[in-house]
Amino acid sequence: MPAAQKAAAIVRKQEKEIVLTPKNKAAVELMVFDGLKRSEAAAAVGLTDHALRAALNKPHVLAYLNAQMDILRTSGRPRALHTMIDLLESKNDSTKFKAAEYLDGMNRSSHQVGATQINLQVNNTVNVTPGYVLDLRPEDGEQILHLEQHGPNGLPYQADVPEDD
Repeated sequence: MPAAQKAAAIVRKQEKEIVLTPKNKAAVELMVFDGLKRSEAAAAVGLTDHALRAALNKPHVLAYLNAQMDILRTSGRPRALHTMIDLLESKNDSTKFKAAEYLDGMNRSSHQVGATQINLQVNNTVNVTPGYVLDLRPEDGEQILHLEQHGPNGLPYQADVPEDD
């Protein structure tokens, strides 16, 4: 195949949108929004449980499932906020305190439902081993003079050591 045709085929393949089958889409929506089990959702749309499980192994179907779950989670947040506000009127002081603490934002590190999560990984090339580090450099910042006195060839007792070329 000529290079131009190959490049055009690659561009077409990249621009092609991945579309779910109507049955897979309907099954995912039944699982997410109606709370059906996978086997029940598969049966409701005319799929076998195995077929739906195999479909969920595909990245585009799994991406659609995750997107729908994000929609459900986000749409439930206002109702959850109203529930927390209603709990401020509770007779239990501990429940009142926890609701107030949540609404005040004091415990956000432990409660992040629906919050944006950022993962950061920093790689470095420094090897660190446990133990103590002793700094033996002179305090005045001068180099160790006895090594510099012997020049670039090293110490006199190394005179018989062959140099690497």
